[in-house]
This record gives sequence, C-alpha cells and structure tokens, in this order.
Amino acid sequence: SVIVDAEKSDKIQLVFNQVEMVNEDSAPVYVKQADKVFITLAPDTTNSLSTTKEFAESEENIDAVIFSKDDLTINGSGTLEVKSVYGHAIVAKDDLVITGGTYQIDAASRGLSGNDSVRIADGEFTITSGKDSIHAENTKDTSLGFVYVAGGSFSITSEADAISASSIAQLDYGTFDLNA
Repeated sequence: SVIVDAEKSDKIQLVFNQVEMVNEDSAPVYVKQADKVFITLAPDTTNSLSTTKEFAESEENIDAVIFSKDDLTINGSGTLEVKSVYGHAIVAKDDLVITGGTYQIDAASRGLSGNDSVRIADGEFTITSGKDSIHAENTKDTSLGFVYVAGGSFSITSEADAISASSIAQLDYGTFDLNA
C-alpha cells in the first residue's frame, strides 16, 4: 500500500505510470493526512488498483480501494482501473475532484464518493456499482454533499442511484448512459 501521512498543510502528488497494486483487505492507496493529494495518471498508461477480500476492521474505517481523509484530485490522461470486491472504489472524506482520464470502476458498493463534494470536469467513466455510482453526502453541513459535472462521458450501471447528492446534483455538460 501507499500511505500518505503528511503535514496538514502539505500538498502531495503521486504519479501513476503503469501502476498495479492489489491489497487483500485494505486500501492500496490510503491518504491519512495532507492538505490535498493529487493522483496524476501518466499519458498512455493503464493503472490498476484492487482489493480481493472484505476490508479489515480498523479505527480508520477504511472501506475503499483509494481512501482519502482529505481532499483528493485525480488528473492526467491515463487510464485507472479500480476493482473493489466488497467495498467502495474511490472515497474522499472531503472533496473528490476529477479533471481527466479514463476510468473503469467495478465496486460492490459506491463507485465515486465524496463527503463534501464530487466535482468532475472531464474524463471517460465506466462505472458498475452495487450502490450509488457517484455519491456525495455530508450529514453535518447541508450546504455540502453536492455533485457537479462540467463534462465527460459516463456509462453507469448501478444497483442504486447513478448519481446521488444530499445537497445539489448539477450536470452542466457531458454524455450520460445511465442504468440504475
């Protein structure tokens, strides 16, 4: 696993260039603390992250392949494949921002999840999920928990909602093929 445990004011960048990580029962990428973490998908690469068993119980409550307690931005033009047999695919306990790339997500639970927001500017997304495919929810602040999509291509198959927000879901641009 890659564990980011930096100062609360630090900005960290991880560059994925043909990364393949499998963790049986915890997050292959865990952001414990930082101000913001950027995951950059290098051009012309395919990067694969997965879990193979139920998530181990821990005081951190890790339940996603990429699990961030702080702001997480994913950018670049490469491909990211994420498979979670029992939990979520990508979770940010603050803001989850995606500005490009190609995503193949298969999750037993949620595909993309952010407590404060999920913001997508661009990208190609194929998401299959056992719960909401794109989910934002903040139970402490009703002005948060929003989803904003400014562009991208989405092919979603979800057992629950394709896109769910506890506050506002705003889809300005993009193409959507939703099956929920």
